[in-house]
Amino acid sequence: MYRPFKFSVLAASMLPTVPLANAYEAGDFIGRAGAATVDPDSSSSSLRTGLTGLEVVPGARVKVESDTQLGLTFTYMVTDNLAVGLLGATPFKHDIKGDGILNGAGKLGETKHLPPTLTLQYFPMPSGSKFQPYIGAGVNYTNFFEEKTTQTLTSTIDGVAQATLGTPAGTVDRTDLTLDDSFGVAAEVGLDYMLTDNVGLNAAVWWLDIDTDADIGIYAADGSRITTGKLDVEIDPWVYMVGVSYRF
Repeated sequence: MYRPFKFSVLAASMLPTVPLANAYEAGDFIGRAGAATVDPDSSSSSLRTGLTGLEVVPGARVKVESDTQLGLTFTYMVTDNLAVGLLGATPFKHDIKGDGILNGAGKLGETKHLPPTLTLQYFPMPSGSKFQPYIGAGVNYTNFFEEKTTQTLTSTIDGVAQATLGTPAGTVDRTDLTLDDSFGVAAEVGLDYMLTDNVGLNAAVWWLDIDTDADIGIYAADGSRITTGKLDVEIDPWVYMVGVSYRF
């Protein structure tokens, strides 16, 4: 008859030693790492060439494919509820494919980019909650680099020139690509679930306003530039990340 009593006393004596997960507080620094996918909701204008008789190629558009890399985010709690957040990652690499009348043409180019994003975050939950949802808004800067085109793009432009302007096959010998960097607004929603005082699970979603001007250099066999094709590209991706968090 004494066993239930002894067990309850033993359990009560152990309770103070069990760590409880607390809410974030002013001065806390939270780092997160996980798989981040950039999923563009992309569209573009029709290709403009600047050539007489081929100023615009109606319906010749492009789209940007998705990519997954290591995502890294950092949060500094300014107060118990307000924080500054930074999104970073290893470089994303995106294939650029044809759209519109170019749909099905295959890979036309590729680019890498880094999307550092700074946000002001709000954490609404009170102290003691293991669930720490947050929302944020801020700005994104996207740096494009290592842009490349494919022979498919070169052949496609050469074919369009033949069909429209009557140029000989092989007039367009090669192409290159330059993408302007982008500034835009950003919004995010996220959730940390605290497993201990320091370790948690994280899931987050961002929407980024990324617009860029694409310049396609079009060259003849002797290396001279025939013209520069131009496209206005809206990438506007959703970014999804799942990972772990650690409070310092």
